[in-house]
Amino acid sequence: MQATTVFINANIHTVDPDFTTVQSLVLAGGRVLATGSNEAMMALAGPDTEIRDMAGRTILPGFVEAHGHPTAEMNFIGPDAIDIRASVCGSAEAVLEKLREAVAAAEQAGPQAWVAAFGWDPLLLPELPRISGAFLTGLSRTVPLSVMHYSAHSSWANQTALTRLGLGPGTPNPGASEYLRDAAGNLTGEALELPASMILMGPVMDAGPGKFSDFLDHELNRMAAAGVTTTGDLAFHPDSYPLMQKYQQERTAPVRIRSYEMSGIRADIPAPGQDGLAGVDPALFRPVGIKVWTDGSPWVGNIETSFGYEESPATESIGVPAGHRGCSNYTKEQLLQICRSHYSKGWQMACHVHGDIAVDTVLDVYEQIQREFPREDTRLRMEHCGTITPEQVRRAHRLGATISFFVAHIHFYGDILLELFGERAESWTPAGAAAEAGMRFSLHNDPPVTPESPLLNMQAAMTRLAPSGKVLGPGFRIDIRTAIKAQTIDAAWQLFSDHELGSLEPGKLADLVVLDADPLQTPAEKIGNISVLETWTGGRRVYASAEVTASANS
Repeated sequence: MQATTVFINANIHTVDPDFTTVQSLVLAGGRVLATGSNEAMMALAGPDTEIRDMAGRTILPGFVEAHGHPTAEMNFIGPDAIDIRASVCGSAEAVLEKLREAVAAAEQAGPQAWVAAFGWDPLLLPELPRISGAFLTGLSRTVPLSVMHYSAHSSWANQTALTRLGLGPGTPNPGASEYLRDAAGNLTGEALELPASMILMGPVMDAGPGKFSDFLDHELNRMAAAGVTTTGDLAFHPDSYPLMQKYQQERTAPVRIRSYEMSGIRADIPAPGQDGLAGVDPALFRPVGIKVWTDGSPWVGNIETSFGYEESPATESIGVPAGHRGCSNYTKEQLLQICRSHYSKGWQMACHVHGDIAVDTVLDVYEQIQREFPREDTRLRMEHCGTITPEQVRRAHRLGATISFFVAHIHFYGDILLELFGERAESWTPAGAAAEAGMRFSLHNDPPVTPESPLLNMQAAMTRLAPSGKVLGPGFRIDIRTAIKAQTIDAAWQLFSDHELGSLEPGKLADLVVLDADPLQTPAEKIGNISVLETWTGGRRVYASAEVTASANS
């Protein structure tokens, strides 16, 4: 096969089983043809081969976001939404000013205007007022106004928005989510959990058939800029299958997707691969699993723990009383029925779970369904796992389960976690316990909850540094090679894709990222500062930094 591209004079960590480092890489037909020395690889070049002298730059396999939400995030922080995340606005007053400006603009735009904002964060911005439907009604009695918590587990809407949506006292709760009500049964304008939370946000956060491809393309290119070449979509709605089919047939996606359909949407869900995706390359888009929200978010108070929240300003700011213990969305029997109905048909299961009691429920259910429907390769997933204990990690590994850790929480919210949970925060997302047990696990950003940054995830897992500089649970840190694998080959394994991506080995898809520094030679606390220079998917460059573009034009 004719080589299309040869990278020479590079520092290439292949992340093969031996974690081999080579200086040259050959691509052909969208795949890795060979790796080795400059001399050996140049012998494979032909007259039309592109030779790229990397001048010592580091190349890794493309990063894998094991727990993403591209078809959701494209709405949350898409072109029509107002981004009020703390990382964007920086202050409570900036958030409020952004909302006031959006309302003023909407008043001039006409009767169909709607203001929808994503990212309300009273933890990082404690000066924010207590939000409610009544508060938003006070900001505008004429324009529909909706605001979503940065975790996406809750949202609020003013009375005008509720009226426009046709929601009232007789509106039933959708699925396992809830519209909160006052003593008289009237809606307060607050929703907990999806899909109720999304419904309150109205049409602005709904790409719809006409906007789906543009929104998704914008989202995937944003992920590619962070070095991501494959992402899980752990909130995929079955209505999006034909839209995804249209997108994949009309465009060349910069990032591959492995979808996890939301449980409870289809009672008659077929076996994997039977959703009529004719013409779609399964290497670009493939359904692999089912997502279940076992419990909720620590920032809302609906995670099921054996311990209560601490008495602190942070606890007060989220409206949770000291000593509060949340609950799960399902009983053990309900969760068992959900998992039975999908796992028995061949689906991989992925359970969102934070509270330690909820973790036990998931582990009990996973043990039961494997007894009832034995198969060799389960890769049963547990997502986030904030308060999972080391013993629970070991039990999960014995059961053949695997964890995707939301360790970025420590980097952004480590000090808040200490306020909320005291000493229990020290073992938040204990990736080191999984490494010690021999488990293959991944790290993730759960975008849009935290900005997409695999390199920052590695830093957080290696240092466990809170914003204040305090180290949370130093015994749960991991080393750099484990961190890289958790963002490449092991994350690919969780997505049932390690046979085709996650390492730079001959025959695998040519997905790679070019960095301006070598993570193996960078101090752990500086790894998040490494820049992504280029991202390649299937042998095609899908992102180039301004530095690379300027150099090419000079």
